[in-house]
Amino acid sequence: MHSVKQLRRLRVLVLIVVLAGIGSSVAMNVLHAPDNLAARFVAAIPPLAVFGCLELIARIPSSSRSLTFFRILGAVFVAGGAATLSYAQQYAAVLGLGFPHWQSVIWPGVIDGTMIVASVSLVEVVRKIRQMTGSDQPAATMRWADQYEDPATLAYREGQRKLREESAVVALNGGKAPVS
Repeated sequence: MHSVKQLRRLRVLVLIVVLAGIGSSVAMNVLHAPDNLAARFVAAIPPLAVFGCLELIARIPSSSRSLTFFRILGAVFVAGGAATLSYAQQYAAVLGLGFPHWQSVIWPGVIDGTMIVASVSLVEVVRKIRQMTGSDQPAATMRWADQYEDPATLAYREGQRKLREESAVVALNGGKAPVS
């Protein structure tokens, strides 16, 4: 079984693979685009859109099954369209570089396939970190300072949090303290 620290390191490694896949996909798409800035910008959008959807799925904690379902369904729709556009661009780019037809068919799958596997892995690692930490917060936005603060500061912050909770309970009880 992995520790949270190991999973966080693994998350960084997987994110590097995702970014390398996105970089390769963007480079291949832009390589085939017509020789103007607007066309190159448009050619770069599909892999970036997939990455944006991945980040939304991985970083936003699930609050309801129906919202999560629609968020994932939308991401699958975007990913399907982006994969189709990206595949066509990459196929034409590899073919235009002089590679045989059979290699031109395979290369886009290798490039985008690596990105897909790494993206799904990233979602799984982030979910495992959340599961192990019991956190409702996205793993990437948890307080990094908590790792470096001394125990007295952490105890003070915990005391302040409990005091706020108790104050809220008193306010909800019409100003009466709860009976223990």
